[in-house]
Amino acid sequence: MVDIETTGAWSNGDRITEIGAVKVRNHKVVDEWHTLLNPQRPIPAKIVQLTGITNEMVRDAPVFANVAESFMEFMGDGIFVAHNVNFDYGFIAYEYERLERRFRFPKLCTCAGMRRRYPGHKSYGLGKLCEIYGIELENHHRALCDARASVHLLNLINRKRHEEVAQAAEAA
Repeated sequence: MVDIETTGAWSNGDRITEIGAVKVRNHKVVDEWHTLLNPQRPIPAKIVQLTGITNEMVRDAPVFANVAESFMEFMGDGIFVAHNVNFDYGFIAYEYERLERRFRFPKLCTCAGMRRRYPGHKSYGLGKLCEIYGIELENHHRALCDARASVHLLNLINRKRHEEVAQAAEAA
């Protein structure tokens, strides 16, 4: 489960300010990885307001190139899972592209998974879903907190998927 915070919405112009990742095996958290990143550009005021990540906080943080190897090792042979996966994946893939490195992982989106398995909600934003399903989201728009909350969504999706498979097997 991966979540990032950025200086804005465009992977080709904005940069990552924080990465949080949680490794899950058999529905259980087995490891976590987290870093602030120096985006090498100012963080806009509206983003500071949203995330609480300030220019002072990232001033002495590593640049992406300095954590690229560590993050790749953390990912191992895993699946890249995120809420709105293409946003997070796109930013991270673009950072590896800048380093002339390949970043290729199978992707899974908890937002799409929740829409499919739990239809009918007005909003499928992380904050709204956490509210609906009683998932703790202490520090929304901070990468590690959002990644931890998304693990619960992944577990809900997997539980529902297993129920559907069991029901289909019974019906057969």
